[in-house]
Amino acid sequence: MKPRIGIYLSEQMAARLAAAAKRPGASKSALVEAALVQFFGSEDDSDNLPVDRRLSLMSRQLEQLDRDLRVVNESVALQARYQLAVTPPLPAAALRAACALGSERFDEFATQVWRRVQSGTSLVHETVDRLCHQRDTLADGFGKGVAKTSSPLHEPDHCTSNSVGIDVEHSTAVREGGSLFNFPGKAGLPLH
Repeated sequence: MKPRIGIYLSEQMAARLAAAAKRPGASKSALVEAALVQFFGSEDDSDNLPVDRRLSLMSRQLEQLDRDLRVVNESVALQARYQLAVTPPLPAAALRAACALGSERFDEFATQVWRRVQSGTSLVHETVDRLCHQRDTLADGFGKGVAKTSSPLHEPDHCTSNSVGIDVEHSTAVREGGSLFNFPGKAGLPLH
């Protein structure tokens, strides 16, 4: 059982406390205890941060989460557009086999996603680092540059050349306004 204490408050402070305690999940005791913890501090350093500092940290974390979700949304949308652009229609006789193969591939995909999430490694960061390293290695081999050690994520123009030999004709569908026969874009074939 918690010890009970009596305190005297000004009328103004008592009114503010009563109004705050009307919120769902709040009580006068919990609010007073939280205020005392804030005043005295605790042994845990994270609790010693002022409320506005903690809110600022949480705000930055939410902004990062929002940015990451936008990256995921755009990545999925671009992949869907590319897949629709390069996948030819199948004859009816091949649909059953294609669905079975698609199911197997999706199971493998889900397994790889689960492994990456559990390990905390980012395929995007890993791939960008590898591509930039390849480009820098090629540049060094031709005497055109010096290998850079900075992260490509901090220097957006660091890794812009096509160093991995992607076929430009087939990669245009993934570009904004790009097009292939199966998926006309703004700069592509007419829709009829």
